[in-house]
Order: sequence, then structure tokens, then C-alpha cells
Amino acid sequence: MKKYLILTALMFLPTLTMGQSIFEKYQNNKEVTAISISPKMFQLLGSMSLSSGDPDADALMEMIGGITRFKALITGTPVISDDIAQWVKTEASEKGLDMMVTIQESDADLNVYVKEGENEGELESLLMFSKGISNALPEAKLQGSDIEAVVLLIEGKIALDKIAKLITKMNLPGGEQLKKAGI
Repeated sequence: MKKYLILTALMFLPTLTMGQSIFEKYQNNKEVTAISISPKMFQLLGSMSLSSGDPDADALMEMIGGITRFKALITGTPVISDDIAQWVKTEASEKGLDMMVTIQESDADLNVYVKEGENEGELESLLMFSKGISNALPEAKLQGSDIEAVVLLIEGKIALDKIAKLITKMNLPGGEQLKKAGI
């Protein structure tokens, strides 16, 4: 009887781990920097009716109020980078995300997948994956180590023309690549 219980448990183990998102898988890994900003934080920022007098900052605050999910992983480890790359392909396919931009330069790749929102120029979901960042941007370092890959997931009501500004203001790798892509 014990053998059957153990066999049954082993049969279902892969199913349990496959449902785990890449963010959950690596959130406590020492070779990965994980960033997760809760929807409550975005609601608080969005509800603050602060006007700075700077049109760019005000527009950015308005966009932040529409974000419901923000997660990022940054790693310098090629094995983890390859695992993230595989997850990105699967996630984009399963969630019906469309490839928006692909950039390849200096042995670095940037792929941006999106799901369009209800209004023109608005996105519901943005999944960005950049690999080989240190090849294109040698100055991109995290805790003194080269950055191999970055994955970023943003969901909510996202103004397409403000994404690169947000990523650059947060000083995340990939912002400059998005600017080059015209986003």
C-alpha cells in the first residue's frame, strides 16, 4: 500500500511543479534578483493626487495607477537564463501574447510580447525578456556581476508610450533597449 501511495505522489509531482510560475521558482534563489511590487502599492501610488508640474512625471503617475502586477527577475547565470527563456516562450503561447518587438544586437536579444488592451495604445499585459545584456551593455552590472538575462511582466492598464520611461526610471536593465525599439 505504501508503494502505491509513493508512486502516486511521484506521478503527480511534475504536474505540481509545472504550474509554478518562473517568479515563484526563483524568488528565493541567491543567483537571482527578484522584484515584485504588489497591486496595493500601485493603487496607493495611483490614488495619490500629487501634481509635480512636470507633465512626464504626472503621466507616469497616472500609468502607475493602472498597473495591477509588476514582477521582474534578473540573473547572471546562463542556466537560469535558459530556463527563463523556455518559460517565456511557453507563457507567451499559453496566454495568447503577440510578439511586438525583437531586437538582436551585440549577441544580445530582446523580445517583447504584449496583449492589447481595450483602448488603442493601451496594453493589458507586457512580457519582456532580454538575454545577453552584458554583451550589448558591458556597464550593466548587478552586485558586481554581469547581467545575463532580465524578464519583466507588467499587467493592468498600461500606456504603451510610457513603458520605457517607467523601466528606465526604475533603473532596470532593458529600458534603453526599449527606447531603441521606439517603445
